[in-house]
Amino acid sequence: MGAIRSLKLFVAFKNRLYWNQYMCCHNVFGIKDLLQPEKHETFIIQQVRAKDQKMAVDVIKQHYLSDHIMSRSRHINFTEDRAIDEYIIGLLKQGNSIYAKSEDGTVAGLCINFALSPVDPKNLRNYAFYRQDPNVKDFLYFTAKLQETPNLWNIFQETKIFEIQMLTVLPEYRRQGLATMLAQKSQKQAQELGYNVVRMDCINPYDFKIAERCMMSCLVKFPLHKLRGPNAPFIKRSSEHNRYVRVYVHVRTQTDKDKDIRRDDLINLLE
Repeated sequence: MGAIRSLKLFVAFKNRLYWNQYMCCHNVFGIKDLLQPEKHETFIIQQVRAKDQKMAVDVIKQHYLSDHIMSRSRHINFTEDRAIDEYIIGLLKQGNSIYAKSEDGTVAGLCINFALSPVDPKNLRNYAFYRQDPNVKDFLYFTAKLQETPNLWNIFQETKIFEIQMLTVLPEYRRQGLATMLAQKSQKQAQELGYNVVRMDCINPYDFKIAERCMMSCLVKFPLHKLRGPNAPFIKRSSEHNRYVRVYVHVRTQTDKDKDIRRDDLINLLE
């Protein structure tokens, strides 16, 4: 009997350990790492205007999309695709995106922000449906699926969610705290515009660090193979590129209902 009881305890412990590794959104970095001051140079943060759109498209395609998980897993080249240009310009036209300039006026970083409503992923799917390139089509479908996983509009009962969608810093200006500065400025802008929930989807450790420096909370994490297209996952379970997505949020006003969100509900939303 004692051996059976010990075996049951071991199985329970193992299951609990797996649960923590699979779903729990613990801090990726220690508190000392988060509080350690970064070296800041002088940067000027500005809104992306109509005259800046070509610059913004070029920066995103060269420094963000080239390193995107879909680009690396499919070996996609976005540089010559007009459909991607149109998609990015559509995001910029909302007027929530910002960029940073160094003291000599050189563009140092860019953050594309977009206030998403529940119909935006559906509109993006409709746009993707008519694209010729199957890789571009899948990238847009992937983006739409990620935007609604989990469905934060239902969870927080909001009509729009402010999303930090594409954040990049040029290589020569990295490790100076600029990405965190752009994310914090975006958070402040969201609050000034009256948005209660800010979302940031993080796939690589650099994104995690930025979100946690901004005091955002990890709501849920899930492996990329959970995101499925019409016929199959965008990233296969066996792929070397299959990694966890962590959805970070900052909620300005949190009600008791928000606090009662159960992890079981989040799991159901991912299925």
